[in-house]
Amino acid sequence: MLTLKDRTMIITGGAGNNGLAIIRLAVKCGMNVGIMSGTHAKAQGAVKKLGDECKDHIIGFAQNPEAPQNKGTYEDGITQLDVLKWIYERFGSIDVVVNGSMGHMRKNFEETDKAFWHHSMEVLEAAFFNTKLALPYLEKSRAPRVINLTTCEGRNGGYDFCPSFAAARGGVLSLTSAMAKELGPKGITVNSVVIGPIEQDVPEETVMTEGKRASVLSRTPLGRLGVPEDVAGAVCFLASEEASFINGAAIDVNGGLITG
Repeated sequence: MLTLKDRTMIITGGAGNNGLAIIRLAVKCGMNVGIMSGTHAKAQGAVKKLGDECKDHIIGFAQNPEAPQNKGTYEDGITQLDVLKWIYERFGSIDVVVNGSMGHMRKNFEETDKAFWHHSMEVLEAAFFNTKLALPYLEKSRAPRVINLTTCEGRNGGYDFCPSFAAARGGVLSLTSAMAKELGPKGITVNSVVIGPIEQDVPEETVMTEGKRASVLSRTPLGRLGVPEDVAGAVCFLASEEASFINGAAIDVNGGLITG
């Protein structure tokens, strides 16, 4: 069992199947988890899906209470800083930040406009500012970790045509390296998990065609797509005491998929 007991993780993008798998394994290892999703309804939906076995160790909030979709859920003036304070007060620490908000929409060069480009870049912005807001709590932790989730588009453009995705995902890898250098002297490790195609973690409209699936599988030495539990194992390892000397690394969870 990984050494994670009594530590607290906050995770953005925790309402998807990858996020749910990460939370289940974290709780199994003795962690507490604050789920921060795009909307309060999604966060509460994730809490419900995780069931009674997790209920004493998880709480869910909107990542940005001030966003229009969360109006009416919180009192006016509630911010992400307040959410972090509530998580800290409930569990007594914030030790691990998992930046997992990603999105799945893909558009090729011709289809990409400025609006979609900026949408893609929100992933990069969120990873930076989520970490910055949590920094005062990480500095108090005895085992502080930051784990940035990204996708294989960040490696040589990935397996599909989506330039804005590739730029943003590659940016997360560079951001991870920069953060590892700056936060490492504070004892905070910063690493990334580079995710390949995962079964069951994409909206129905973006599921691969059979032709695309066959092409990806033909370039994947392990001969299968990933499952959310594969991602969870990598994330919880990087969060653990056993990974305390790993900093600035990028772990590829893609079965050996060749993306170049």
